[in-house]
Amino acid sequence: MKLRIWTAIIYVSAGIACSFLMSSRNFVMELSPVSNSRWRDVFLAWPFVSGILLLFAFLYPRFVLAESSTRMLRVSAALINGVGLVGAAAAFPMVALPFRTNPLHDNNNSIVLPVALFSALCIFLVSSILLLAKGRSSLAMLASLLVWPYSFCVALGLLDRYFQGTSFQAICYFFFFVTPLLLVFAGGAILYKPVLAHAIALSAFVSAPWMWRYVIEDSGLGNVWTVFNDPGDEFARFSYSQRVSAALAIVAIALLCVAVAIAALRLLPSNWRIRNLRLRDRTWPAFAVAVIVLAVWFSEDVMPYRIPGAVDYSSWPMLQILHVQKHGLKFHDRCVRVSGREGQPQTVSFTEDDRRLFEYRFQQRGASGGQLAKPLVEQVKSLLGAEARRQETLDLVEPVRAWNADNWYLLKEGHSVKIYGSVNGVSPPPEIVHLFQDLNALPRSSHYQAELRDVCMGFCFDPLSAMGFLYANHRCFNNGHGLVCR
Repeated sequence: MKLRIWTAIIYVSAGIACSFLMSSRNFVMELSPVSNSRWRDVFLAWPFVSGILLLFAFLYPRFVLAESSTRMLRVSAALINGVGLVGAAAAFPMVALPFRTNPLHDNNNSIVLPVALFSALCIFLVSSILLLAKGRSSLAMLASLLVWPYSFCVALGLLDRYFQGTSFQAICYFFFFVTPLLLVFAGGAILYKPVLAHAIALSAFVSAPWMWRYVIEDSGLGNVWTVFNDPGDEFARFSYSQRVSAALAIVAIALLCVAVAIAALRLLPSNWRIRNLRLRDRTWPAFAVAVIVLAVWFSEDVMPYRIPGAVDYSSWPMLQILHVQKHGLKFHDRCVRVSGREGQPQTVSFTEDDRRLFEYRFQQRGASGGQLAKPLVEQVKSLLGAEARRQETLDLVEPVRAWNADNWYLLKEGHSVKIYGSVNGVSPPPEIVHLFQDLNALPRSSHYQAELRDVCMGFCFDPLSAMGFLYANHRCFNNGHGLVCR
């Protein structure tokens, strides 16, 4: 009994988390600044829009699966809900796909639909109270008839009015929307029909395509994990509310993985044993699956280091020299950037930071050095010309992992990064060191300071990031041995 109760708690928790994610994502997880007050709207609306329906779904097994229920009642309930689910899913693309013709967005002046939805909520609530108090309700069958029309309308209302996709994507969206219903129903049914409950919980896997496409997959301007790398200043693209929603997405996916894995375990044959304990009674493998999924997802999305958003390449420097010094857990990065037009060096700018591993936040300082004097212009041109004449080899840019390191990185526009120092045992050419020192000695103005964040505690911030490859549209490729940016 205790095992069933804990399983039911996991199913219900996963259902509630997925429901909150569905309710909040269209309001909060947009790639634009959003007021934190929107989260208050979500929390205030959720109990009425979704909470009452989920409560009815949790209590509905008392009506249809209890010992007092008849076989005819169970067959009728199965047919009603099966036909309702399949019919709603089949009809959803027909209404949702025509561009900007969503009736839930366009018929704002009509009170018929709001009144109908409110009436359905009242029936769900009254039926839930009766089921909770007495274990039976004369309204339960009527409420079950209204579940899928109500879910259909609310799913349309939460769908982005500019949604464009295939019929399959629209159906995946609807299945993701009803996943909380399936999980919460499974949590309520586990005390009556455990096998049926686990089978229904396992069917929550149908939400995986939508989760992958719209939650896990990188949008091109960032992903759920890089939201936590967003700089903590007035220029940050994401507010606190987006980070809360990103955390909710991670929790929802973790709980969904645990719930589906537990459902699969509970459905295993009873004669499968490990150390004389039935494998289907184990719970830790489900949590292990969730940890593995999160670890793979995390490692794929946080490397290389990026912050959400995009940057304009039109002002990209023609030359950058980065000097990285590492002593134990401490880093000191200094970078000089030379910018200009039509091959003519004109201005210089500087960035530097002192950071440590296992720290989430660190400060980056920057400044400009104004116009370059003619001798420095000639030095820059000479270095650029020398690099252009050399046969270019491909150096692999990777995070600095050695306990102590002293590395130099040279990047000329249109070329791959050249690396020197302790990382490969090649000493930097004197002209690079001298130019770096001469540029670094220039007077500075327009000082600024920004806070950067690294969700993997300093282990993802690499030399490319220190050279300005910070935003999501800075693309690198993997040549089989490491990351290279051009």
